[in-house]
Amino acid sequence: MELEELTDIFYTSDKKGQVCRVKLNASGFTLQRESTGGRSREQVIDLNDIVGSRCIVVKKDRRGCSMLCTSAMQTDGNRSDSGDDTKRKSNSVTFEHKDASAYLYVFAYILNKKHLRNIIRRERTVLKLRFRSFDTFGDNMREAERWYQTVRAFKGHSLGHSDTDERRILVLLNPKSGSGKAREIFNRQVVPVLNEAEQSYDLHVTKHANYAREFIRVKILDNYSGIVAVGGDGLFFEILNGLLMRADWMEARNIPLGIVPCGSGNGLARSIAHVCGEPYEPKPILGATLTLLSGKSMPMDVVRIQQQNQILYSFLSVGWGLISDIDIESERLRSLGYQRFTIWTLHRLISLRTYRGKVSYLPKESFNMESDTMSLADPLPLKHSRSCNTCLDKLHNGCFQSTDCIETSKYYDVISLQNSINQSLQSRCDSWFSPASCRSTYHSVSESIYHSVADESDAESRLQLSNLSVHLCGPTGSAPTLDEPVPSTWVVEEGEFVMVHAAYQTHLGSDCYFVPQAKFNDGIIYIVIIRSGISRSQLLNF
Repeated sequence: MELEELTDIFYTSDKKGQVCRVKLNASGFTLQRESTGGRSREQVIDLNDIVGSRCIVVKKDRRGCSMLCTSAMQTDGNRSDSGDDTKRKSNSVTFEHKDASAYLYVFAYILNKKHLRNIIRRERTVLKLRFRSFDTFGDNMREAERWYQTVRAFKGHSLGHSDTDERRILVLLNPKSGSGKAREIFNRQVVPVLNEAEQSYDLHVTKHANYAREFIRVKILDNYSGIVAVGGDGLFFEILNGLLMRADWMEARNIPLGIVPCGSGNGLARSIAHVCGEPYEPKPILGATLTLLSGKSMPMDVVRIQQQNQILYSFLSVGWGLISDIDIESERLRSLGYQRFTIWTLHRLISLRTYRGKVSYLPKESFNMESDTMSLADPLPLKHSRSCNTCLDKLHNGCFQSTDCIETSKYYDVISLQNSINQSLQSRCDSWFSPASCRSTYHSVSESIYHSVADESDAESRLQLSNLSVHLCGPTGSAPTLDEPVPSTWVVEEGEFVMVHAAYQTHLGSDCYFVPQAKFNDGIIYIVIIRSGISRSQLLNF
């Protein structure tokens, strides 16, 4: 069904008398300003840059202080069918001068380029539309709500969403990731954007290593449209393996997974930003949150790792030697964040180790880097719920009370428009449990050991988890097992090695661009092999 395009005339509040024609369609908002000289300027706010909108009531208390209140939030259960709400009271707040205006706030994050430093970043912009064409507040609010519902409909239509599907997202947060500020980052930087998008969520904080894996293994996921890891790559690793331990892993693997980078390395989040063409620095949290809310997803290769006593699944890399040593041993410097890797790299270069081993692999024949491309899959629905506007549907019944107030000062970078009176018409990173020779062999990258908050009462549960046998129900592998000989088509290299590292994403860390050619679903493992005899200066350049 084709959605209706909306158009109306508004006036800017900063320049009296400046006319602005606003049009809303499937492309987004188009603002056409007309100046006194007859010339016009046009600004477009792309629909993909809009995260949400909100119907707002502007009130002033008896002291004259302005407040913004989301519309239709009932407080006392009273309902009025009268169109004249100019004297309605809510928490001792009254309208001043019988203002019958209603407002629509549209929240967008627009790509801007800083010319001096050539930096591209997303900046928050709030488009404020004031509706005052009608004599009563009820009629103006109905018109604002019509625009609000149209924004939601266009957003849902572009992502293939069903407006009746209001599933939540499941958020798992590791408070010990990186420098230990994941909880603060989530509350200050992620939650406000989720609220603007009206995205509801359930938050669970991990208590110890492997908590997320066991939690996801038994959790009923039918009511969730996606799972988000707020932490490092280690937390995402646990979530992934928890999904593949489920009896219904074939269905569970289709649920979209996302990550908000709060760890030390953040290789996966950086790789996602690179593939999606989103700016990562200087606001990686914002970029990751907006990617989650976009509702778009893509398939990702997962590598099956067989050890003597367990099978695990990797999404970033598997390593042995120098990088693994740096990853594991720098844990003692975890409080330094990502800088711990730089410091320990210098330490390991001074006392360089070599390891004897055998590496077998099947080369990718006739691989054309130029022709192998990847495209985004059809968007999987990350649904927008109505958790912040639960009463908007009651507007047609005359329910206009509101108490969910928003301070005006929080809306910076606001484009403010109003329409005219009486016109007609919102464990471990990809690292795993250490084998016996933890110094020489380790599956590693970014965040070596997955630390989580644990009370003394959790000691017994941690012991029980560590003694559990890992039985995965996930896909089986086609490669030879550890006790089988490799086929003759495989290449075998044996000797002394400084490191062997196999990666399948572009980045191993936020500033470690490891495999430029890697794609999320190209089915290729990229191996870096460094033999003994290499100089320290050559390694430093690497």
